[in-house]
Amino acid sequence: METTQREKVIDFLNTTTNQQQLYLLQCIADKMSVNIWSKKGIVCHDIKDAFFDINLNGLYIDINIRKD
Repeated sequence: METTQREKVIDFLNTTTNQQQLYLLQCIADKMSVNIWSKKGIVCHDIKDAFFDINLNGLYIDINIRKD
């Protein structure tokens, strides 16, 4: 990544609210997966419902993984 690209990302993080960052994650959730290590190997989970499974928790953002 070029320096100017990194600066744009840092500027974005410094100038947006947690709610805006949350919304961005919800919008790109179809491009994310959560990998969980286990004794059997890596288990890969997709986010089923981004607007239900990704939430604000105070200053933090929770991503909830459901076993189906």
